[in-house]
Amino acid sequence: ADVETPEYEDEKATICDGGKKAKKWIEAEVDLKDYNHGVLPMQNVDEHGNMRCFADMVELPFLHEAGILYNLKQRHLDCFPYTRTGDIIIAVNPFQWFKEIYTEKVRAQYSNTLVWEDHEGDVRKLVDPHVYEVSALCYKGLAFKGDDQSILVSGESGAGKTETVKIAMNHIASVQRGKTSGSDDSFSDPVVNKVLESNPLLEAFGNAKTRRNDNSSRFGKYTQLQFDMGDKSLRQFADKSAIKCKLAGSKCDVYLLEKNRITYHDSAERTYHVFYQLIAAPDSEKGSFWSGLKGTTNESFRYVGTAPTDTIEGMKDGDHFKETVKVLKTIGVSGDKLNTLFRAIAIVLQLGNCSFMKDPSDDDKSVVRDKKEFAALGECMGVTEADLVACLTERTMKTRTETYKVPLHADASQEAADAFAQEIYSRTFLWLVRAINDATCAEFNYEGGGKSDFGIIGLLDIFGFESFVRNRFEQLCINYCNEKLQAKFTEDIFRSVQEEYEYEGIPLDEIKYDDNTDVLDLIEGKAGLLNMLNEECVRPKGTDEAFVQKALAANKKSPCLIQSKLNRKEFGIHHYAGKVMYDSEGFVFSNQDTLPTDLSDCALKSPNEILAKHMTNDKCSNIAEKEIAAPSGKRGAPKRAKSNLVAPTVWTKYKGQLLKLMAMLKQTQSRYIRCIKPNTYKKPYIMQHVSTIEQLRCAGVVAAVTLSRSAFPNRLENKTVRFKFSTMWDRTKFPSKSSADMEPQLKNHYDCDALLSCALKPLETKNKEGKIVKMFVVGKTRSYFRMGALEYLEANRTKEMGTQAISIQRYIRGWFIRKESQEGDKKKRKAIATIQKWYMAAQKKIKDIEAEKKAMIERKKRAERERKAREKAEAKAKAAREARLAKEKAEREAREAREKAEEEERERKEREAAKKKKKMEEEAKHTFEKEKEKKIKKYKKEVKTKEKELDDKEKRWEAEITEIEEECDKVEKERDEILEQIAKEEAKLAAIPTLSDKEKKKLEDSAEIIGYLRKENKKLRSQTTQLRKDFDTMQENNKRLLEANAYAGASFEALNEQSKKNNSNNSKLMQNLDKYKKQNQKLKEDLRMRQGYYDAEAQIRVNYQKSMAQIMEMIQDQCDDAQLTEDILVLALECESEAKSELAAAEANNPH
Repeated sequence: ADVETPEYEDEKATICDGGKKAKKWIEAEVDLKDYNHGVLPMQNVDEHGNMRCFADMVELPFLHEAGILYNLKQRHLDCFPYTRTGDIIIAVNPFQWFKEIYTEKVRAQYSNTLVWEDHEGDVRKLVDPHVYEVSALCYKGLAFKGDDQSILVSGESGAGKTETVKIAMNHIASVQRGKTSGSDDSFSDPVVNKVLESNPLLEAFGNAKTRRNDNSSRFGKYTQLQFDMGDKSLRQFADKSAIKCKLAGSKCDVYLLEKNRITYHDSAERTYHVFYQLIAAPDSEKGSFWSGLKGTTNESFRYVGTAPTDTIEGMKDGDHFKETVKVLKTIGVSGDKLNTLFRAIAIVLQLGNCSFMKDPSDDDKSVVRDKKEFAALGECMGVTEADLVACLTERTMKTRTETYKVPLHADASQEAADAFAQEIYSRTFLWLVRAINDATCAEFNYEGGGKSDFGIIGLLDIFGFESFVRNRFEQLCINYCNEKLQAKFTEDIFRSVQEEYEYEGIPLDEIKYDDNTDVLDLIEGKAGLLNMLNEECVRPKGTDEAFVQKALAANKKSPCLIQSKLNRKEFGIHHYAGKVMYDSEGFVFSNQDTLPTDLSDCALKSPNEILAKHMTNDKCSNIAEKEIAAPSGKRGAPKRAKSNLVAPTVWTKYKGQLLKLMAMLKQTQSRYIRCIKPNTYKKPYIMQHVSTIEQLRCAGVVAAVTLSRSAFPNRLENKTVRFKFSTMWDRTKFPSKSSADMEPQLKNHYDCDALLSCALKPLETKNKEGKIVKMFVVGKTRSYFRMGALEYLEANRTKEMGTQAISIQRYIRGWFIRKESQEGDKKKRKAIATIQKWYMAAQKKIKDIEAEKKAMIERKKRAERERKAREKAEAKAKAAREARLAKEKAEREAREAREKAEEEERERKEREAAKKKKKMEEEAKHTFEKEKEKKIKKYKKEVKTKEKELDDKEKRWEAEITEIEEECDKVEKERDEILEQIAKEEAKLAAIPTLSDKEKKKLEDSAEIIGYLRKENKKLRSQTTQLRKDFDTMQENNKRLLEANAYAGASFEALNEQSKKNNSNNSKLMQNLDKYKKQNQKLKEDLRMRQGYYDAEAQIRVNYQKSMAQIMEMIQDQCDDAQLTEDILVLALECESEAKSELAAAEANNPH
């Protein structure tokens, strides 16, 4: 098919918009065989070409990978990180934190809507897709139905799995509070806090820096939140608020720790964080674990080497170590336990420094290369150097009948040391997991312990499907796990599709889908890869190539197995997510997980508890485990006696763990969260198409949507079908069964059935039984279409709309033609009227031309007369102007002569006046000097007189003051004497019992005399005070007069100098004044002459204007040429305005 495809500026600008923003369009030819059912995919756009974005991708009208990709991309750009696909939540890592969607209010909204409130229908449609939706529904299923729940979180490294699990875990804890209003106060649960606080431990011992992620989990984790369910028998009768479902504790299981990373890692990556943390610790602290760690760096240990960075998530390794030790103490790992843990880590580090070489005496044997490193390892482990050398350079072989030792060559000894290190680290990791579970599990910590029956909500954080350039044994194990999970995922999706079809009333036999049982049979069948690899591990000289060839030969009929034509050690598998090629180099060695007896015995000799007691403990918890029924009910074969030649392999153990996990998951209702990493730059608003669609395939999203659409890939709402395709419905041939009294939903159902039966009649086929197979099924609310049916409808709708458009065009064109005909008649009538008008105008114009000729002759005669009159007037005016100029010249010369004589006379008079003035000034100056001297003498004489008077007054006042003081003293004496007499008299009176009237009168007279004397004394004192004040005032006046005399003399001198300057300035001013008067007189005469000239000119203009007005009146009355009349009138108006302006200027210059 020939198509046109839009080309956009770059990947970021590429969107689903029908090509509106495309840079250009490219023509191309495509092979329809490459597309599903030979049909080109259609865009999910509306009638305007705008993309239709759906929160639930099950509602996509057209289902294909591009539709899924662009729907996710648009929501990613719109800052919606979560999208729903049926029961799956797709979480696209936004590489930024949206606070507004993780608030307490939002938590409460999802809890209340999905759990604590009653709603009809699918409650998920009431809220936007969110992790909170999954966590709330899990709690609801556990609390109200009593069914254990699980959340399966998967995705590639850096997609946000761990963060998503934390968000879900916190929300599950908040849901148990019941219905809340959602305050701003953050909620935290002690159990969840303890689980989250232990996360740094698992990250330190199980996470590492990779090329994709600085903090990548290199193991799978299944966390089980344990809930106290109360009395289950009362659950079905109790109210929602009365149901008990309280978080009691948690425990976790771990899977498939990446052991190879312990002994080897890429130069751009790191091994596990704890190694770098321990080395970065202070010497005093790490030396307490083992003295050999003092002064060491990363380069001191072969397993660690030079690190590309010492900072993870913004913290240095040394700071991370402090945090790790702090959290270890919270779970009870401190003191001796802490020393045991880090001594085991130190043993792993030191094992990496051990090296071997060939024995010089025997090439089949090996010897230690560096005895110093071995001595340090022996000291760290607490075993002798001889025991270490023996267990690493020899192997004890045991059969049923005998035991013997086999020497190891150098490479085998090195592999044994690496295997020993891997085993010690993996057992240490399990020891730590058990310690965490002991601190968090409900069995040991809830209500004093002892209770074991708890409800479970499990959260599985596990590695997603992996496909690299070179895929090894670890990738095969990971992908095998994902195939098992995909099988369960497919079953769960089928169940959800089944529920949808039952709700819509669609037969279930329409569902057809492909599962991955063929891939699982290839891997775990009797002749599958698992058994073939285990068999090759048992053979004494089993090789990777032999394993591949045997697997290819035994499974050559399998459609899932791919044979490489270039490499005999390479094979491929068609996984559900795509084809993956595996390089089997190292498969046999990686699968041999059993620790040789020699190394186990050596570990038992160590005083370290982990090496001595936990090297064979595969459990993740110290709790007694319940028996879980295996998926298969087959009975195993009779057990055989064990030997160390045949032992469980890595894959066998992993399969056992996986079967146990699947058994636990099958006992729960599972929900899925698929985490997507949109770009490798870790930047917001960017989505790389290829990597995203690969992740969608690996996550099984495409398979899930395909399964949900297996029979009917396209669907539309019934009301949309009726609106869009109603033009294709022949109601007479295909009548609807609906009636007016039906409900709208049922009426739409019958209308759509009739409509689609009519529209899709040509596509009907017959099956093998001869029954007609329709291309659609109409449900209660939606119509479902088989492959190609909706595209057929869209194409026919376009054709039908084209036919209707032709009918509309026919009517419109007829209307246009009629309108044009009517407008033509109108134009003809208008044209005839116009011609008649033109003819009449022409006749009139001919008459006007003849009249114009006559008028022209008259105008020429009149113009000639006017010319002659104008020449005569101009000659008179010229003569008058010349006479006026001559007269003005004579007057100007006479005036200039007169002015010159007047100027000379004025100068003579000024000189005489100046001499006279100078003489008067000298006389005035002489007179002023004399008067000044007289006044100075007079002032001096007056000052002396005043001084003399002041001296006399001062002397007189001093004498008077002296007299007054003497009188005062005298009066005071008399007063004292009188007071003494009064006191004597009073004493006498006091002695006399009674007084006569005469004596009383004397006493009263004495009292009056005393009062009078007191008043006189007071007056004399006030007079004395006033005299003293007057004397002080006279002294101040005298002083002031002396100062005024001195100042007056200085002022006379200054006035004399100022007088001289004023006389000089007055002389200059008089000269300038005379000069300005002369100039002013001259200007007045000139102005008078110019004013006369302007008056004459203005009068001439006025007369000319009057004449022009009379001429214009005559022209307007007698002239027949309108244009000439108009020109003359314009000229006259210009002259009139010019005359007015000149007259106004003249009047302004002569205001009087």
